[in-house]
Amino acid sequence: MKLELERQDFLKAWQIAEKFSVSGSAKTTQNSINGIFVKASENNEITLEATDLKTSIRCQAKGANVLEPGFAVIPAAIFGSMLKKSASEDLVLDVNSSRGFLNSGSNKTRFAVVSADEFPRIPESSSAEEIFTIKGEDLMRLINESSSAASQPADFPKYMGACLLKIDQGSVKGVSTDGKRLSLSNVVCENVSKEEDLLLPAPALKELAKMIASNYSDKDIKISADDSTAWFNFEDIELSIRRIDAAFPQYERILNSETCTTLKIAASDLTPVLERIDIIARTTPAHIMAIELKPEGQIKITARAPEMGTTSEILEANVEGNYLQVGYNVGYFIDGLKALGGGEAKIEFSGEEGQTRMYRNESNDFLYMLMPARLSSQDKISEDEEIEEAYQPVEAPQNPEEPQQNEQNESY
Repeated sequence: MKLELERQDFLKAWQIAEKFSVSGSAKTTQNSINGIFVKASENNEITLEATDLKTSIRCQAKGANVLEPGFAVIPAAIFGSMLKKSASEDLVLDVNSSRGFLNSGSNKTRFAVVSADEFPRIPESSSAEEIFTIKGEDLMRLINESSSAASQPADFPKYMGACLLKIDQGSVKGVSTDGKRLSLSNVVCENVSKEEDLLLPAPALKELAKMIASNYSDKDIKISADDSTAWFNFEDIELSIRRIDAAFPQYERILNSETCTTLKIAASDLTPVLERIDIIARTTPAHIMAIELKPEGQIKITARAPEMGTTSEILEANVEGNYLQVGYNVGYFIDGLKALGGGEAKIEFSGEEGQTRMYRNESNDFLYMLMPARLSSQDKISEDEEIEEAYQPVEAPQNPEEPQQNEQNESY
Protein backbone atom coordinates (compact mmCIF):
# COMPACT_ATOMS: atom_id res chain seq x y z
CA MET A 1 0.00 0.00 0.00
CA LYS A 2 1.32 3.42 -0.92
CA LEU A 3 -0.41 6.76 -0.24
CA GLU A 4 0.24 10.44 -0.77
CA LEU A 5 -1.07 12.34 2.27
CA GLU A 6 -2.11 15.92 2.83
CA ARG A 7 -1.19 16.14 6.50
CA GLN A 8 -3.92 18.37 7.95
CA ASP A 9 -6.89 16.68 6.25
CA PHE A 10 -5.67 13.15 6.89
CA LEU A 11 -4.79 13.96 10.51
CA LYS A 12 -8.41 14.95 11.27
CA ALA A 13 -9.70 11.48 10.33
CA TRP A 14 -6.77 9.78 12.06
CA GLN A 15 -7.43 11.56 15.37
CA ILE A 16 -11.10 10.54 15.28
CA ALA A 17 -10.17 6.88 14.81
CA GLU A 18 -7.35 7.04 17.36
CA LYS A 19 -9.74 7.93 20.18
CA PHE A 20 -11.43 4.55 19.82
CA SER A 21 -8.28 2.44 19.57
CA VAL A 22 -6.39 1.01 22.51
CA SER A 23 -3.31 3.15 23.19
CA GLY A 24 0.13 1.60 23.46
CA SER A 25 0.10 2.05 27.25
CA ALA A 26 -3.09 0.06 27.70
CA LYS A 27 -2.89 -3.35 29.32
CA THR A 28 -3.56 -5.66 26.39
CA THR A 29 -1.73 -8.54 24.79
CA GLN A 30 -3.49 -8.01 21.48
CA ASN A 31 -1.15 -5.68 19.56
CA SER A 32 -3.54 -5.35 16.63
CA ILE A 33 -6.03 -3.21 18.57
CA ASN A 34 -3.25 -0.78 19.45
CA GLY A 35 -3.35 0.12 15.77
CA ILE A 36 -5.68 1.47 13.11
CA PHE A 37 -6.66 -0.66 10.16
CA VAL A 38 -6.09 1.34 6.96
CA LYS A 39 -7.66 0.14 3.71
CA ALA A 40 -6.93 1.89 0.41
CA SER A 41 -9.05 0.96 -2.60
CA GLU A 42 -8.43 1.37 -6.31
CA ASN A 43 -11.15 4.03 -6.55
CA ASN A 44 -9.12 6.27 -4.22
CA GLU A 45 -11.15 5.66 -1.05
CA ILE A 46 -9.34 5.42 2.29
CA THR A 47 -11.13 3.69 5.18
CA LEU A 48 -9.88 3.80 8.79
CA GLU A 49 -11.06 1.28 11.40
CA ALA A 50 -10.29 1.19 15.13
CA THR A 51 -11.63 -0.74 18.10
CA ASP A 52 -11.12 -1.46 21.79
CA LEU A 53 -13.35 -4.56 21.42
CA LYS A 54 -16.30 -2.77 23.06
CA THR A 55 -16.46 0.33 20.87
CA SER A 56 -15.53 0.46 17.19
CA ILE A 57 -15.35 3.13 14.52
CA ARG A 58 -15.19 3.10 10.76
CA CYS A 59 -14.62 6.38 8.91
CA GLN A 60 -13.56 7.70 5.51
CA ALA A 61 -10.34 9.71 5.41
CA LYS A 62 -9.84 12.73 3.20
CA GLY A 63 -6.55 14.23 2.16
CA ALA A 64 -5.06 11.09 0.58
CA ASN A 65 -4.25 9.87 -2.91
CA VAL A 66 -3.89 6.13 -3.49
CA LEU A 67 -0.73 5.27 -5.44
CA GLU A 68 -0.93 1.53 -4.66
CA PRO A 69 -4.07 -0.02 -3.11
CA GLY A 70 -3.80 -2.33 -0.12
CA PHE A 71 -4.33 -2.53 3.62
CA ALA A 72 -2.29 -2.47 6.81
CA VAL A 73 -2.55 -2.09 10.61
CA ILE A 74 -0.54 1.00 11.59
CA PRO A 75 0.31 1.82 15.26
CA ALA A 76 -2.21 4.49 16.28
CA ALA A 77 -0.36 6.65 18.80
CA ILE A 78 3.08 6.53 17.13
CA PHE A 79 1.83 7.34 13.64
CA GLY A 80 -0.50 10.01 15.04
CA SER A 81 2.49 11.70 16.69
CA MET A 82 4.41 11.55 13.41
CA LEU A 83 1.57 13.33 11.63
CA LYS A 84 1.29 16.00 14.33
CA LYS A 85 5.03 16.73 14.45
CA SER A 86 5.73 16.58 10.73
CA ALA A 87 7.36 19.70 9.31
CA SER A 88 5.94 19.01 5.86
CA GLU A 89 2.34 19.16 4.68
CA ASP A 90 2.90 16.62 1.89
CA LEU A 91 3.85 13.11 3.00
CA VAL A 92 4.24 9.68 1.43
CA LEU A 93 3.23 6.52 3.36
CA ASP A 94 4.58 3.24 2.02
CA VAL A 95 3.72 -0.03 3.81
CA ASN A 96 4.71 -3.63 3.16
CA SER A 97 3.89 -6.76 5.16
CA SER A 98 6.18 -5.94 8.10
CA ARG A 99 7.38 -2.33 7.83
CA GLY A 100 6.00 1.11 7.24
CA PHE A 101 7.89 4.08 5.84
CA LEU A 102 6.84 7.73 6.19
CA ASN A 103 8.65 10.30 4.08
CA SER A 104 8.10 13.85 5.32
CA GLY A 105 10.38 16.34 3.60
CA SER A 106 13.91 15.58 4.68
CA ASN A 107 12.70 13.25 7.46
CA LYS A 108 12.35 9.53 6.72
CA THR A 109 10.91 7.23 9.42
CA ARG A 110 10.60 3.46 9.45
CA PHE A 111 8.22 1.73 11.86
CA ALA A 112 6.84 -1.75 12.53
CA VAL A 113 3.31 -2.73 11.49
CA VAL A 114 1.07 -5.56 12.65
CA SER A 115 -0.33 -8.26 10.41
CA ALA A 116 -3.77 -7.24 9.16
CA ASP A 117 -4.97 -10.82 9.70
CA GLU A 118 -4.81 -10.22 13.48
CA PHE A 119 -7.10 -7.18 13.42
CA PRO A 120 -10.59 -8.04 14.76
CA ARG A 121 -13.54 -7.81 12.43
CA ILE A 122 -15.63 -4.72 13.17
CA PRO A 123 -19.42 -5.20 13.15
CA GLU A 124 -21.43 -3.55 10.39
CA SER A 125 -24.85 -1.94 10.71
CA SER A 126 -26.25 -3.26 7.44
CA SER A 127 -28.37 -5.91 9.19
CA ALA A 128 -29.36 -3.73 12.17
CA GLU A 129 -32.82 -2.19 12.60
CA GLU A 130 -33.10 1.58 12.47
CA ILE A 131 -34.57 3.06 15.65
CA PHE A 132 -34.50 6.86 15.31
CA THR A 133 -32.79 9.84 13.72
CA ILE A 134 -31.76 12.90 15.73
CA LYS A 135 -29.91 16.16 15.21
CA GLY A 136 -26.31 16.14 16.37
CA GLU A 137 -26.78 19.08 18.76
CA ASP A 138 -29.77 17.35 20.40
CA LEU A 139 -27.91 14.06 20.86
CA MET A 140 -24.89 15.92 22.23
CA ARG A 141 -27.03 17.69 24.85
CA LEU A 142 -28.79 14.45 25.74
CA ILE A 143 -25.48 12.65 26.32
CA ASN A 144 -23.77 15.46 28.24
CA GLU A 145 -26.70 15.92 30.59
CA SER A 146 -27.72 12.31 31.11
CA SER A 147 -24.16 11.03 31.71
CA SER A 148 -23.43 13.49 34.54
CA ALA A 149 -24.47 10.98 37.25
CA ALA A 150 -22.62 7.96 35.84
CA SER A 151 -19.82 6.48 37.94
CA GLN A 152 -16.51 4.94 36.94
CA PRO A 153 -16.94 2.11 34.44
CA ALA A 154 -15.30 -0.40 36.79
CA ASP A 155 -18.03 0.08 39.39
CA PHE A 156 -20.68 -2.59 39.93
CA PRO A 157 -23.44 -3.19 39.23
CA LYS A 158 -22.73 -2.57 35.53
CA TYR A 159 -25.46 0.04 35.05
CA MET A 160 -23.56 2.51 37.27
CA GLY A 161 -21.07 3.29 34.51
CA ALA A 162 -23.73 3.40 31.81
CA CYS A 163 -26.45 5.59 30.31
CA LEU A 164 -29.88 4.31 29.42
CA LEU A 165 -31.32 5.74 26.21
CA LYS A 166 -35.06 5.23 26.46
CA ILE A 167 -36.65 5.75 23.05
CA ASP A 168 -40.40 6.37 22.93
CA GLN A 169 -42.66 7.81 20.28
CA GLY A 170 -41.95 11.53 20.15
CA SER A 171 -39.05 11.67 22.60
CA VAL A 172 -35.74 10.21 23.70
CA LYS A 173 -34.75 10.14 27.37
CA GLY A 174 -31.25 9.62 28.70
CA VAL A 175 -30.65 8.63 32.32
CA SER A 176 -27.74 7.53 34.51
CA THR A 177 -27.29 6.87 38.23
CA ASP A 178 -24.57 5.72 40.62
CA GLY A 179 -26.92 5.10 43.54
CA LYS A 180 -26.24 8.47 45.17
CA ARG A 181 -27.48 10.71 42.34
CA LEU A 182 -29.43 10.54 39.11
CA SER A 183 -29.51 12.63 35.93
CA LEU A 184 -32.41 12.57 33.48
CA SER A 185 -32.51 14.44 30.18
CA ASN A 186 -35.30 14.57 27.63
CA VAL A 187 -35.17 15.54 23.94
CA VAL A 188 -38.15 15.85 21.61
CA CYS A 189 -37.65 13.52 18.64
CA GLU A 190 -40.28 12.95 15.98
CA ASN A 191 -38.22 10.52 13.87
CA VAL A 192 -38.72 7.43 16.03
CA SER A 193 -39.44 4.23 14.14
CA LYS A 194 -39.20 1.81 17.05
CA GLU A 195 -39.48 1.99 20.83
CA GLU A 196 -36.33 0.63 22.44
CA ASP A 197 -34.13 0.80 25.55
CA LEU A 198 -30.37 1.01 24.89
CA LEU A 199 -28.03 0.62 27.86
CA LEU A 200 -24.61 1.83 26.72
CA PRO A 201 -21.28 2.62 28.46
CA ALA A 202 -21.06 6.28 29.44
CA PRO A 203 -17.38 6.79 28.43
CA ALA A 204 -18.10 5.75 24.83
CA LEU A 205 -21.11 8.05 24.65
CA LYS A 206 -19.06 10.95 26.02
CA GLU A 207 -16.47 10.43 23.29
CA LEU A 208 -19.30 10.46 20.76
CA ALA A 209 -20.55 13.78 22.21
CA LYS A 210 -17.04 15.29 21.89
CA MET A 211 -16.86 14.15 18.28
CA ILE A 212 -20.24 15.70 17.50
CA ALA A 213 -19.20 18.97 19.16
CA SER A 214 -16.07 19.18 17.03
CA ASN A 215 -17.74 19.27 13.62
CA TYR A 216 -21.08 17.46 13.44
CA SER A 217 -23.59 19.32 15.62
CA ASP A 218 -25.69 20.31 12.60
CA LYS A 219 -25.75 16.80 11.08
CA ASP A 220 -28.48 14.17 11.26
CA ILE A 221 -27.41 11.07 13.19
CA LYS A 222 -29.09 7.74 12.49
CA ILE A 223 -29.20 5.24 15.37
CA SER A 224 -29.79 1.56 14.72
CA ALA A 225 -29.31 -1.57 16.84
CA ASP A 226 -29.44 -5.33 17.06
CA ASP A 227 -29.43 -7.52 20.16
CA SER A 228 -25.78 -6.83 21.03
CA THR A 229 -24.73 -3.54 19.42
CA ALA A 230 -25.90 0.02 18.75
CA TRP A 231 -24.67 2.04 15.75
CA PHE A 232 -24.43 5.79 15.22
CA ASN A 233 -24.13 6.77 11.55
CA PHE A 234 -23.46 10.31 10.32
CA GLU A 235 -21.70 11.63 7.24
CA ASP A 236 -18.82 9.22 6.56
CA ILE A 237 -18.58 7.85 10.13
CA GLU A 238 -20.04 4.68 11.62
CA LEU A 239 -19.56 4.22 15.37
CA SER A 240 -20.64 0.96 17.03
CA ILE A 241 -21.01 0.53 20.80
CA ARG A 242 -21.62 -2.81 22.47
CA ARG A 243 -24.79 -2.87 24.57
CA ILE A 244 -24.52 -3.65 28.30
CA ASP A 245 -26.40 -6.74 29.39
CA ALA A 246 -27.81 -5.56 32.71
CA ALA A 247 -31.08 -4.38 34.21
CA PHE A 248 -31.40 -0.64 34.83
CA PRO A 249 -33.25 0.43 38.03
CA GLN A 250 -36.87 1.56 37.83
CA TYR A 251 -35.85 5.17 38.38
CA GLU A 252 -39.37 6.57 37.96
CA ARG A 253 -40.37 4.98 41.28
CA ILE A 254 -37.79 6.85 43.35
CA LEU A 255 -38.54 10.34 42.04
CA ASN A 256 -40.97 12.46 44.08
CA SER A 257 -42.08 16.06 44.25
CA GLU A 258 -41.93 16.58 48.05
CA THR A 259 -40.38 20.00 48.71
CA CYS A 260 -39.75 21.95 51.92
CA THR A 261 -37.32 24.60 50.64
CA THR A 262 -36.65 26.03 47.17
CA LEU A 263 -33.56 27.92 46.02
CA LYS A 264 -33.35 29.94 42.80
CA ILE A 265 -29.90 31.15 41.85
CA ALA A 266 -27.75 31.63 38.76
CA ALA A 267 -25.69 28.49 38.26
CA SER A 268 -22.79 30.66 37.12
CA ASP A 269 -22.84 32.47 40.49
CA LEU A 270 -23.02 29.37 42.67
CA THR A 271 -20.50 27.16 40.84
CA PRO A 272 -17.36 29.28 41.51
CA VAL A 273 -18.36 29.57 45.18
CA LEU A 274 -18.52 25.79 45.48
CA GLU A 275 -15.20 25.43 43.69
CA ARG A 276 -13.62 27.66 46.35
CA ILE A 277 -15.31 25.69 49.14
CA ASP A 278 -14.05 22.51 47.52
CA ILE A 279 -10.41 23.50 48.15
CA ILE A 280 -10.95 22.57 51.81
CA ALA A 281 -13.74 19.99 51.36
CA ARG A 282 -11.73 17.80 49.00
CA THR A 283 -9.16 17.15 51.72
CA THR A 284 -11.77 15.22 53.74
CA PRO A 285 -12.60 11.57 52.96
CA ALA A 286 -16.30 12.26 52.35
CA HIS A 287 -15.79 15.55 50.43
CA ILE A 288 -18.55 17.18 52.51
CA MET A 289 -19.88 20.74 52.65
CA ALA A 290 -22.79 22.19 54.64
CA ILE A 291 -25.39 24.50 53.09
CA GLU A 292 -27.53 26.69 55.34
CA LEU A 293 -30.62 28.12 53.62
CA LYS A 294 -32.38 31.08 55.25
CA PRO A 295 -35.82 32.13 53.95
CA GLU A 296 -34.92 35.80 54.35
CA GLY A 297 -32.86 35.36 51.18
CA GLN A 298 -29.43 34.14 52.16
CA ILE A 299 -27.41 30.94 51.89
CA LYS A 300 -24.24 30.12 53.77
CA ILE A 301 -21.89 27.39 52.56
CA THR A 302 -19.17 26.01 54.81
CA ALA A 303 -16.63 23.19 54.89
CA ARG A 304 -14.34 21.99 57.65
CA ALA A 305 -11.31 19.74 57.52
CA PRO A 306 -10.02 19.13 61.07
CA GLU A 307 -6.37 18.89 59.99
CA MET A 308 -6.52 21.51 57.24
CA GLY A 309 -8.82 24.39 58.15
CA THR A 310 -12.25 25.88 57.53
CA THR A 311 -13.92 27.90 54.81
CA SER A 312 -17.26 29.67 54.48
CA GLU A 313 -19.06 31.94 52.07
CA ILE A 314 -22.40 33.80 52.14
CA LEU A 315 -24.56 34.50 49.10
CA GLU A 316 -27.74 36.48 48.58
CA ALA A 317 -30.33 34.30 46.84
CA ASN A 318 -34.03 33.65 46.37
CA VAL A 319 -34.94 31.16 49.13
CA GLU A 320 -38.53 30.07 49.72
CA GLY A 321 -39.93 27.70 52.34
CA ASN A 322 -38.35 26.45 55.57
CA TYR A 323 -34.97 27.09 57.14
CA LEU A 324 -32.67 24.17 56.34
CA GLN A 325 -29.12 23.05 57.01
CA VAL A 326 -28.04 20.10 54.89
CA GLY A 327 -24.82 18.44 53.75
CA TYR A 328 -23.63 17.32 50.31
CA ASN A 329 -20.67 15.88 48.47
CA VAL A 330 -19.28 19.05 46.87
CA GLY A 331 -18.18 17.32 43.67
CA TYR A 332 -21.61 15.83 43.07
CA PHE A 333 -23.27 19.22 43.56
CA ILE A 334 -20.87 20.92 41.14
CA ASP A 335 -21.46 18.19 38.52
CA GLY A 336 -25.18 18.95 38.61
CA LEU A 337 -24.73 22.69 38.23
CA LYS A 338 -22.33 22.27 35.31
CA ALA A 339 -24.75 19.91 33.59
CA LEU A 340 -27.47 22.57 33.90
CA GLY A 341 -25.29 24.99 31.94
CA GLY A 342 -25.84 28.73 32.23
CA GLY A 343 -28.96 30.51 33.37
CA GLU A 344 -30.94 30.31 36.59
CA ALA A 345 -31.08 27.04 38.48
CA LYS A 346 -34.10 25.95 40.47
CA ILE A 347 -33.13 23.63 43.35
CA GLU A 348 -35.79 21.86 45.41
CA PHE A 349 -34.84 20.45 48.83
CA SER A 350 -36.82 17.72 50.63
CA GLY A 351 -35.21 18.09 54.06
CA GLU A 352 -32.02 16.85 55.67
CA GLU A 353 -32.45 13.28 54.40
CA GLY A 354 -34.76 13.66 51.39
CA GLN A 355 -33.68 13.93 47.77
CA THR A 356 -32.63 17.23 46.22
CA ARG A 357 -33.65 18.06 42.66
CA MET A 358 -32.03 20.56 40.26
CA TYR A 359 -33.80 21.98 37.20
CA ARG A 360 -33.33 24.81 34.79
CA ASN A 361 -35.78 27.42 35.99
CA GLU A 362 -39.02 27.32 33.97
CA SER A 363 -37.94 24.11 32.19
CA ASN A 364 -38.32 20.39 32.88
CA ASP A 365 -36.19 19.01 30.06
CA PHE A 366 -33.39 18.12 32.50
CA LEU A 367 -33.36 16.86 36.09
CA TYR A 368 -30.36 16.22 38.32
CA MET A 369 -31.21 14.52 41.60
CA LEU A 370 -28.81 13.84 44.45
CA MET A 371 -29.10 12.59 48.00
CA PRO A 372 -27.78 14.62 50.96
CA ALA A 373 -24.88 13.47 53.12
CA ARG A 374 -25.36 13.17 56.85
CA LEU A 375 -23.55 16.00 58.63
CA SER A 376 -21.42 15.08 61.63
CA SER A 377 -20.06 17.43 64.26
CA GLN A 378 -16.71 17.40 62.43
CA ASP A 379 -18.37 18.68 59.25
CA LYS A 380 -19.79 21.80 60.90
CA ILE A 381 -17.89 24.96 61.78
CA SER A 382 -18.34 25.73 65.47
CA GLU A 383 -19.27 29.17 66.78
CA ASP A 384 -15.81 29.49 68.32
CA GLU A 385 -14.19 28.84 64.93
CA GLU A 386 -16.44 31.45 63.27
CA ILE A 387 -15.54 34.02 65.92
CA GLU A 388 -11.87 33.17 65.54
CA GLU A 389 -12.08 33.73 61.78
CA ALA A 390 -13.93 37.02 62.17
CA TYR A 391 -11.78 38.46 64.94
CA GLN A 392 -8.15 37.81 65.69
CA PRO A 393 -7.07 40.05 68.62
CA VAL A 394 -3.63 41.59 68.45
CA GLU A 395 -1.65 41.48 71.66
CA ALA A 396 -0.26 44.85 72.75
CA PRO A 397 3.49 44.85 73.37
CA GLN A 398 4.30 44.58 77.03
CA ASN A 399 6.19 47.36 78.79
CA PRO A 400 9.35 45.74 80.08
CA GLU A 401 9.15 47.95 83.17
CA GLU A 402 5.72 46.58 84.12
CA PRO A 403 5.51 43.36 86.12
CA GLN A 404 4.72 40.23 84.08
CA GLN A 405 1.26 38.67 84.63
CA ASN A 406 0.62 34.95 84.75
CA GLU A 407 0.30 33.63 81.20
CA GLN A 408 -3.23 32.37 80.53
CA ASN A 409 -5.25 31.78 77.37
CA GLU A 410 -2.21 31.93 75.11
CA SER A 411 -4.43 31.36 72.09
CA TYR A 412 -7.92 32.72 71.60
